[in-house]
Amino acid sequence: MNEYVKVSVSSRVDFFNKYYTVPQGLIPEVQGFIAQINALGEGCADCTEFEAKFVSSGLSDKFNSLLTRCTPKPYQMTTEEKQFAKDTAKQMFKENRSEIIKHEINEVADHIMVEAEEELIAKRRQVMIENDVYDDYTRASNYIDLATDTTSFLGGLFKKKKNKNK
Repeated sequence: MNEYVKVSVSSRVDFFNKYYTVPQGLIPEVQGFIAQINALGEGCADCTEFEAKFVSSGLSDKFNSLLTRCTPKPYQMTTEEKQFAKDTAKQMFKENRSEIIKHEINEVADHIMVEAEEELIAKRRQVMIENDVYDDYTRASNYIDLATDTTSFLGGLFKKKKNKNK
């Protein structure tokens, strides 16, 4: 196995030891997977061939499946990693600042619109209650909803009969 293929193989094999705790019942399956990936690596001439066969043979799916059944190990970031994460977040914000601001403005505007609509509905309801027409409004709305539902139901029945005859 050449050195580039070895890197690809070891990156997946070492993933289990570095980042996950494998449950006792899953150890034989993980060991079988490691044997399969090593065999695949031995049969590949280069890294590109290995990666293509890793995906096409289903080993990629098996790898992902095994990882979901293992327990991630807790990881404490070093000071350098924390700084790198902060720098990356700052860079991402700089690059996407306008999109982020537009999204937040839209979120606030949507929230304000919903609040305003709810307040308007509540005030209309209060006015109808004060004018003693809310009960009539509710009954009329219920009759309209019932008529709409009944019409939709009957329309659906007739459409089904047309489809059955074809």
